[in-house]
Amino acid sequence: MALVRTLVRALLGGLLCVLGPLGCEVDSGPAMAVTQPSRATFVHEAGPILAARCGDYACHGNANRPFALYAVARRRLRAADNFTSHPLTEAELDANFAATTGFLDHDRPRDTTLVQKALGIGGKGGHKGGGVFAAPSDPECRALIRWISGEQQ
Repeated sequence: MALVRTLVRALLGGLLCVLGPLGCEVDSGPAMAVTQPSRATFVHEAGPILAARCGDYACHGNANRPFALYAVARRRLRAADNFTSHPLTEAELDANFAATTGFLDHDRPRDTTLVQKALGIGGKGGHKGGGVFAAPSDPECRALIRWISGEQQ
């Protein structure tokens, strides 16, 4: 009788493995944990790179983009500040940080959507603007990867 129970359990377990992908919820393990990089390092290192390389109105200096940035002498939070040389406000820095960390979706910094898109190779449909960096070895790309990983310069 114990042998029959063992066989039935094995058959049912196998059947659940086969049917799981067909609509049954299967626990695939814990969700991937992505650490939150430093806001201070973002403000002083990563943010200025993104503002300079990506913050133009035709790109991500446009509020209609999923990844939209504020930048000095470009789009600003207050319309009266657009195209001024005033430093970014704390609210603008917070918004840039939140927008950027929203594209950090992988536990390996080089493979996260932000870096993949900046290299012109990642995400759904690639990156319409092409590569912002020629290669991961580009010094500014390396700086973004360091920021994402939490490494000190």
